[in-house]
Amino acid sequence: MTFVSYAQNFEDVMLHRALGHIRQGYFVDVGAQHPSDDSVTKAFSLRGWRGINIEPVPHWYQLLVEDRPYDVNLNIAVGDGDGFTIFEVEETGWSTGDRLLAERYREEGKVVREHHVSARSLDRIFEEQRVDVVHFLKVDCEGAEQVALASCSFDRVRPWVVLVEATEPNSQIPSHGAWEPLLLDRGYLFAYFDGLNRYYVADEHRELLDAFRAPPNVFDDFIRARHKLAHDERHELRHETAALRSDLVQTRAVVTHLSNSLDAAHREHADRLSLAREEAREAEVRYGRLEREAMSLRHELETESYGVRARLEHEVARRDEIIGALVASFSWRITAPLRATKLFFSRFLRLGWRVFRPMVARGARAARPAMRVALGVPGVRPVIRKVIGPQTRIGQRLRRFVFPGSGGYEHASHGDVVLNERARAVESSLRAAIARRSRYRG
Repeated sequence: MTFVSYAQNFEDVMLHRALGHIRQGYFVDVGAQHPSDDSVTKAFSLRGWRGINIEPVPHWYQLLVEDRPYDVNLNIAVGDGDGFTIFEVEETGWSTGDRLLAERYREEGKVVREHHVSARSLDRIFEEQRVDVVHFLKVDCEGAEQVALASCSFDRVRPWVVLVEATEPNSQIPSHGAWEPLLLDRGYLFAYFDGLNRYYVADEHRELLDAFRAPPNVFDDFIRARHKLAHDERHELRHETAALRSDLVQTRAVVTHLSNSLDAAHREHADRLSLAREEAREAEVRYGRLEREAMSLRHELETESYGVRARLEHEVARRDEIIGALVASFSWRITAPLRATKLFFSRFLRLGWRVFRPMVARGARAARPAMRVALGVPGVRPVIRKVIGPQTRIGQRLRRFVFPGSGGYEHASHGDVVLNERARAVESSLRAAIARRSRYRG
């Protein structure tokens, strides 16, 4: 499995080459600074290692507390005595306990803040934290490495590997001459120099020296964390790009489908609109034809009405002439007394009938039983039906006489002419005209 390196100068690659066979080791990081960026211990923490992170700058300490909850995080300096003055260089990892170095940073334009921190020796820290085994000790104190190493006896607790920053801050000037005897005199063997740090192996673990014979190389199968992050981001971007392309293909398919559906809808709408327009034109044509037919029928009806009216007026005029001639005739004048007499007797009889009719009617109704008896005689009913039956003229008049206003209807005999409604209207008009003429003549 490819090893991910977080360290600045591949320190974790070299340590992993020597100590990778230990599954859950223990480390001590003096001057831990950022929990991930340029961290020598981050890769080991991710692999299950635990340890002590010592950082005197509050800002970096707080980040360590948040990122390494399972480690021991100490906001102190390492050394003998009650405390030290720390010169914190803002926005850098160059904080130091060296006043001359701090002044140089100020001269370069850096913002340097001075504050006091408590201090403890490494031996005391090991005792307080009950540390028995340390697989590697890393020391990076920006010029205070000698103070840190001098606080450890390397007697009860002997780290397997010790790596110490061995140049002056931000330079290639060697600085190990002041503190290296502290390690060599306590049974540690020099193993490797990477241009920034010097590595030492405890004499009792000299088998680890072979791991430091060559610098980090392709056979260590490692990748920088920032490169892995870029690789992962690129891989994720590729997946996202592939997903976006797939979505784009699907979207294009949906757009194509919607476009086809829209085109089909437009065509259908156009067809329906064309059909509606065609039906509207046909309806307009039918309406025009019906309107012309209606006008023609209206004209025919008006013409026929004028013709009928003319014929009626002509007929009325002709009958008026006939009636006028009739009234003006000599026979009409000499029969005037007879008509007057007939009218007088007719009115007299109607008046008498109004008086005697109730009695006649009661008599006729009283005679009904006798008539039923007589009708029961064989041969009498057919004779009576032929004489005074409803189809005979005598029977009709007898019924109108006995039951006047009964709503009965007359049956025309074979010699009578049955008039239609228009003829009866004309006859009524003629009778009214004759009556007017008679009144005029009288």
